[in-house]
Amino acid sequence: MTPEHYFHLLTGKFEPEARSDHVPDFGYSPLNKSGMLYQPVIDVEYVRAGHSKPAWPDDKPFVVCLTHDVDAVSDFDLMQNIRIITKILKTSSNRPLGESLRRIVEHKISALRGLLGHSDNLCKFEKWMDVEQEVGSRSTFFFAPQFVKQVHRSDCMYRYDQIIDYRQEKLSVAEVMQSMDRGGWEIGLHPSWHAHADLNELVFQKEQIEKTLDHSIQSVRQHFLKYDPLKTHKIQSQAGFKYDSTMGYNDNLGFRRGTSYPHQCFDVEQTQPLPLLQIPLVIQDGAILAPGKGMRLDPQKAVEYIMHLTHEVKAVGGVLSLSWHPHTMNRPAYFDVYSQVLKLLAAENPWFATVGEVGDWWLKHADINLVEFTRGISR
Repeated sequence: MTPEHYFHLLTGKFEPEARSDHVPDFGYSPLNKSGMLYQPVIDVEYVRAGHSKPAWPDDKPFVVCLTHDVDAVSDFDLMQNIRIITKILKTSSNRPLGESLRRIVEHKISALRGLLGHSDNLCKFEKWMDVEQEVGSRSTFFFAPQFVKQVHRSDCMYRYDQIIDYRQEKLSVAEVMQSMDRGGWEIGLHPSWHAHADLNELVFQKEQIEKTLDHSIQSVRQHFLKYDPLKTHKIQSQAGFKYDSTMGYNDNLGFRRGTSYPHQCFDVEQTQPLPLLQIPLVIQDGAILAPGKGMRLDPQKAVEYIMHLTHEVKAVGGVLSLSWHPHTMNRPAYFDVYSQVLKLLAAENPWFATVGEVGDWWLKHADINLVEFTRGISR
């Protein structure tokens, strides 16, 4: 891939067509084929052309943006397990019978353990927050909606009135969200599977979080990173979101659109920028640590990859965004890698910021238009 192609890369022309039942593995992209997946090639080209790197608060050399996709909050909650079993029964035709039966048994056992008073350590939100606070950071938690009109078997299944353990208290999910919000952590929306192409569904889900927090929200990341290049950014903008952080990989690391810089999303059909800023996702936990998918790295090698990408981002003054799922608390390697990486990142002297803080700063202070820059070099 050459700079002449960067405009199409940035604006999504190279994205495969969306399918209703599948999320493409974007790790196998034009960048991967050309060996450029782990370098923000557009940012490098921008700096090489003589442009200044982005200016960040307190002259920090780059940004670390920590995020969490809240796919689950409890293993043992009775009503959650009943809802999941009901969904499995309704969607059993979409999977082998043996898998459906196995999952039903697992969730019956989880519900029984909850009734017997077993301690549920699935998320422990405060542990993630405390290790962030140790390095002077806050993060963005993307919560799923509690109600979905068009249901899919992969949708998250918790409710905001569900009671969970949080800082030695029994609080509802809504109360935990409100506590996070008051403490300076950002709450965003993690929409359901079908919401990527349905404006009414997306607005319906956004309003659920806004009602819970009693104020508007501005950030979104699509569940499973499910995205339609012709629709998703357009309806995110129409729904009132200011910032999206969906452009990343489920099965690899790196720069899906060739950049770590925030940039305007693009309406491919109308060939014009949208009033929606993309904060690219660079690193996702499951892509590197999950044993059955992605890169399948051991913890030491995962840290090495993350620090390699950190230095690539720092060299161009960009944004290193990470996504870690809170429900991985019951898989020790995930939390251990996260804790270790935060200390290593802090030593690099970044500005730690939420998705909303990065977007707000960029809109007010940055004079970088990657859409126009790449359009210029593509001619």
